[in-house]
Amino acid sequence: MRLLTPPGDVPNIWLQLWRVLCLCCFVLPLAAQATAAPSDTALAQPDQSAAYTQSLNGTWRFKYVPGLQAGEDAAFHKPAFDVSHWETIDVPGHWELQGFAEPKYESDVEEGLGLYRRTFTLDDSWNGRRVFLRFEGVLYGYSVYVNGQQIGSWASGFNQATFDITDALSATGTNTLAVRVTTRSKGWEFDTLDGWAISGIYRDVTLFSLPDAHIKDYTIQTTLQPDGAAKLELDAETSGQGMLSGQLLDPEGHTVQTFDLPISADGAGDTIFVVTHPELWSAEFPALYQLKLAFKDKEDGSMHRITAPVGIRQVTIEDGVLKLNGTAIKLRGVNHHEIWPGGRVSTPANTRRDLELMRAANINFIRTSHYPPHPRLLRMCDKMGFYVLDEVPFTHGQEHLTDPTYQETLYTRARATVMRDKNHPCVLFWSLGNENPINELGNRAGAYVKELDPSRPIMFPTIGSYFAQNYERMSDIQDIYAQHYPPLRRAREHAATLTRPIIFTEYAHQRGLARAGTAVQDLWELFYHSPRIAGGAIWLFQDQGILRTADAPDRVEDADLKVWLDEHRYFDTHGFSGMDGLVYSDRTPQVDYWLVRKVYSPVQIATDVLEARPGAQVFSLEVENRHDFRSLSGYTLHWSVQKNGVALDRGALPLSAPAKQKETVAIPTSLPESIGADVWTLELRCEDETGRQLYERSLRLDFGTVSVDRQVVLQEALPAQDLKLDISNERITIQHPDYQLRLDRSNGQLELIGRDGSSLASAFGPHTGRHPTINDLGRNREREPRLWRGSLLEAVRDLKTSARKLPTGIEIVVEGDYPRPGVPDESVRGSYRLQIAPNGTIEVSYAYTPVDATGEMLEAGFALAVPAAQSELRWLGEGPYAGYPGKDHHNEYGLFHLNRADLYFPGNRRAVEFALLTAPAGQGILFAGTDLVVDLEKKGGQTILSHLSAVPGERNAEENGENVDLSSRLPADALTSISGSFTLLPLSSTWPSPLVGWFGRPGQQVPVSEPFWRSYDQ
Repeated sequence: MRLLTPPGDVPNIWLQLWRVLCLCCFVLPLAAQATAAPSDTALAQPDQSAAYTQSLNGTWRFKYVPGLQAGEDAAFHKPAFDVSHWETIDVPGHWELQGFAEPKYESDVEEGLGLYRRTFTLDDSWNGRRVFLRFEGVLYGYSVYVNGQQIGSWASGFNQATFDITDALSATGTNTLAVRVTTRSKGWEFDTLDGWAISGIYRDVTLFSLPDAHIKDYTIQTTLQPDGAAKLELDAETSGQGMLSGQLLDPEGHTVQTFDLPISADGAGDTIFVVTHPELWSAEFPALYQLKLAFKDKEDGSMHRITAPVGIRQVTIEDGVLKLNGTAIKLRGVNHHEIWPGGRVSTPANTRRDLELMRAANINFIRTSHYPPHPRLLRMCDKMGFYVLDEVPFTHGQEHLTDPTYQETLYTRARATVMRDKNHPCVLFWSLGNENPINELGNRAGAYVKELDPSRPIMFPTIGSYFAQNYERMSDIQDIYAQHYPPLRRAREHAATLTRPIIFTEYAHQRGLARAGTAVQDLWELFYHSPRIAGGAIWLFQDQGILRTADAPDRVEDADLKVWLDEHRYFDTHGFSGMDGLVYSDRTPQVDYWLVRKVYSPVQIATDVLEARPGAQVFSLEVENRHDFRSLSGYTLHWSVQKNGVALDRGALPLSAPAKQKETVAIPTSLPESIGADVWTLELRCEDETGRQLYERSLRLDFGTVSVDRQVVLQEALPAQDLKLDISNERITIQHPDYQLRLDRSNGQLELIGRDGSSLASAFGPHTGRHPTINDLGRNREREPRLWRGSLLEAVRDLKTSARKLPTGIEIVVEGDYPRPGVPDESVRGSYRLQIAPNGTIEVSYAYTPVDATGEMLEAGFALAVPAAQSELRWLGEGPYAGYPGKDHHNEYGLFHLNRADLYFPGNRRAVEFALLTAPAGQGILFAGTDLVVDLEKKGGQTILSHLSAVPGERNAEENGENVDLSSRLPADALTSISGSFTLLPLSSTWPSPLVGWFGRPGQQVPVSEPFWRSYDQ
């Protein structure tokens, strides 16, 4: 290898000392407590032949020892020590998740030792070769013994370490491997983070053998030339003198270049060659060349062969703009923890599934928070096309960043990260630590990373408020500013004033089912249109839940904050801490996943409404291509004109807009002369060459005066019938042939009863809140006392009820003072009014005023309690998901149908014209109006169906700082009125013909997404 010059200005007389430090501190896979190991240990490259690789994954003998003293088991590493009575453990895995200790969170790691033992044998074909033992990841520090001999130690839990064990192998063929894992190695705090602190050998353990003459390391760097060619620089290090032969194959398998590189006695060699007309690597075109290397010495002629993927690309910064291959790029990113319900054990299947989910959500950038990932993730990103920010791991443990004795610890971690991952084209940048203050140890580590790899920019992810106050003091070694959780206002200011590229390495914290406040869609539009903002990474891709069991939910603390698969199994996200994903722990998408998919789409259509007319016409649409490199050639825009959800005309158009450009497409169609009151939409679906659907829109067709008002059509379809009013001191009853309204005058309880005697709505009243989400409650329920818990206020004081006949029907008025639950000195005072028409429609109006109100209302309006048996929700408006101000790009206009059991059932539906909540046979109720906001909340055996007149969230993007969802509440003392109106229609199993035309007949079933028995924020 080539020894590096030290960072900073170092006098020449110290240069030799620096070189010694490089060898002692950085090359060896050791930490402060390390023992001696061969100098080539960390750099050995496995042979491409599977015959010389052996996995040691599987069942090991294991003993967990609380504390740090092994006691009577101190000699466990000796082959003669009997471990036959020990329990077994799965490797890779965590001892906490296999019943040996209690899982802890963040830095709350208990002192403990994990003693691992197993035996292995080697194939005879390995004789005469060097044998290496590689650990991909062990938390937290460990020592390795082979046949009783200590081989070495390592103390960076997320970094790979490799040991040459040849000289310790047994001649008898059976070898004893022992590993002593401790939770208290030097720097262990650096490997704790906002996540589960679980221990053990959690990544793969592998043996491999190499000939004595072998390739130890290689570095490939690519540079683009002005004439369009690419220069490849290969820097190789081998075990000694010999010949290194190489062959470069293009992505189609054709030979591009061959070479023979003599290697000098010191094992070093380098060469440069040029590729004309290269296929450049990017996330949009992940073109991979293959470099085949073969090394042999002059003595025994043995050959060591490896094959390495090569991506030809170059990262540059020009005038504060981040560029790849000379083109400015946008990073549509997420943070990704390697955590699954079974812990941090990466498998090909679970890693690929994560990447496929990201690709389906139009994500192209991954920050590996807060450590280097399992190497298979990078291999997959190279091939599938993702940009990666690879992070040197030192997260918690800030108290050590002023202690010079930890400088070598940071250097070791930096070297291990860079040397393992430097040849991956997907890795565009290095980051160091997470949310640490400016410190010299970190700056020196950053300078060392730039020495190791000058081809990639580096950054230090920083808390947003700290960044705003200190960015002018940040070192020049930081190529890119990386701040967290910007409010829109600050992001806009920094985009205009900062001179380095900006990547918001954390933004839009997805804590719980945030109803507003994350500002994904507003922030991303600013990012996209600001040249110096390269993009950002949403926190976080997945919930950090581990699978646990319990006798019953009431035996689990904070059971309401978990995701339950059934009454005994649940995903534990540690109270309020780890439910911050776009997907749940099992990768079931949350609503936010669908929002991000829409916002991040590289194809955008801004139009919401198209003017239409009867007869032949051409719809003109502007399609925007937000790709950085590729045109839309190969993409297809499928379209269909739909009447009440049924396609009447359809077609497909090829797209061709160049990257970062727009094109106009023409859709010819012919519409019938009679438009009527039907729901007309133009449905659009964009697919790529593989048929993957990445974007869709549903555009409302506006016929202006030609169309008929659907509200009027429905009213006219209802026959007028006799109404009866019965008033007594105890009760007011209104009888319609299809239903009955019964008001208890003693307590104000109003019930709506269907023709068959079943209850269609058991209560009516003010709505001053809803079930609070995790964000509403705060970090530990500290905000709960401030929240009005009034999904439907039923208790009433100063009650007044009245009813009378009018020329247009019958009117009921219920007036009173409704106390805040648990705080009787506060209330809302006012009335609601029902006007029942002969055709059966009920005009509902309400007006309330908060009295001496404090705290916060999560929303406000008027609610009905509906039996859970009315399980079918249909609506015309925005859907299919819940939507809120500032959080609505994932929804489209149209007709929708959900079952109450569906995961996506609860929440607000916006721009609603009709909302039906009925039993499968059709009995139930309908809300009607213009641009209604309707909320649905499951509460025991009821659904609280609310009309909302006050919904927070409109100013969330500007107001939010580093907290989440601050604007998803309404200050009660600032709310002067709660008032609104809508039309209510009781429904029997026979629906009016207009409803059948729009929604179909009752009884139709819809697929139900019901992955959980119970989950948080639902």
